[in-house]
Amino acid sequence: MIGQNQKNESVIKIGPKKKLAFVCSGGATKAGAFHLGVALALQEKGFRFKGGLASHPQIQTSGGLEVSTYVGSSAGSIISAYLAAGYSLENIFRSFMGGTQPAIDPRDIYPKPLPRLTYQKAFKFKAPTLTDHLTHLSSFQKLFTGWRDGSWDELFNLDWLKISGIFSISGVEQYLREEVLPSNCFQDYAPDLFVVATQLNHSRKVVFGKHSFSPPPNDLTCQYNNDIALSDACAASMALPGIFSPHAIRSSTGETHHYIDGEIRDTLSTHVAVDNGADLVIASYTHQPYHMNADSGSLIEKGLPSILIQSIYLLIEQKINNQIYNRESQQNALSAVSNYCKAEGISDRQRLKICEILETELHLRSNVDILYIHPNAQDTRLFFREHFTFSPKKMTEIVKSGFRSAIDALKKYEFEDHKPQHAIGTTQSGS
Repeated sequence: MIGQNQKNESVIKIGPKKKLAFVCSGGATKAGAFHLGVALALQEKGFRFKGGLASHPQIQTSGGLEVSTYVGSSAGSIISAYLAAGYSLENIFRSFMGGTQPAIDPRDIYPKPLPRLTYQKAFKFKAPTLTDHLTHLSSFQKLFTGWRDGSWDELFNLDWLKISGIFSISGVEQYLREEVLPSNCFQDYAPDLFVVATQLNHSRKVVFGKHSFSPPPNDLTCQYNNDIALSDACAASMALPGIFSPHAIRSSTGETHHYIDGEIRDTLSTHVAVDNGADLVIASYTHQPYHMNADSGSLIEKGLPSILIQSIYLLIEQKINNQIYNRESQQNALSAVSNYCKAEGISDRQRLKICEILETELHLRSNVDILYIHPNAQDTRLFFREHFTFSPKKMTEIVKSGFRSAIDALKKYEFEDHKPQHAIGTTQSGS
């Protein structure tokens, strides 16, 4: 990163920044609680979160580094929506605890005490039609007839699995629309919010938000969409295949498209934040593979669920590592060319022009810093935590894990823009 960061021993100095973004990955309620812990650590270190309606933003504080862009996939979309809507971190935490703790700050009741998301709201059985029942009954009859006759063809062709999902995500959409969001329109919010989903029948990533950009160079099928309701966008992003049925959304042109989990095509859509002009991106994710130690033992002893989770985490980790490696390789190439130009006595004007051309060809913005926050490899307790839990006690432990992970990660950095916070007690955005 030319002229941006300097390394002083083990501390990386981050230069002045104009636009900060918080990118939250998926991983069900475990990821949501982890992201909250990361956000609490950021707040502890002087970061603040812009939120609320553009016409009536939340109470803000002066100083510090303001996060003004949110990018969420799957469970990360709901945390991003909370923050963009203006709910304080303490308000969100109180919601996780069932609203049992009293609010002690005016910001914790803006725009109102956050209603709790429960099992009953999140998991609604999809209402099957009579045709669905008859189709499933016929399929199972063929399956068992085949078994009786010694034929296994029906089992392995999987045509008997006609159900599109156990639950409907409509309960989450209703919860957001009726209980949480002061507005269901992306354009009404002061910060920029983007929600990532995957279009089922056209194999493309779709980014919902208030803005529309060109597809990123690494995924030309990606589309930006700015005419969908926020609650629908979040529901689409959280429709995890196998658990939730794909979420149907009718567009302004009258077309109906089905969407599934936003993590399918891209685990961390940091490019969305960069597309929106962010020059400091903080990406939080929970997909940390298991690393065996003497206390926790081998996964072979833990059963099929743990083995499946480890397999998924290994795939996701490799995707993220490839993103990080490719970006670092591009930055190293740019730095090598810049240093060569200096060594050869090429003028600064020509050197900068050459580097500018190289940045354009590599689709790289060298002034952007991306910080990755994820669980510690030795945090085996988090690995075994349930992905779908609303237990206050368990969610508190996950929040603590996110907080510790972020504090450890942030020790590596020193932010030039950091200033002590102090409350100003107004309702101005501070942007």
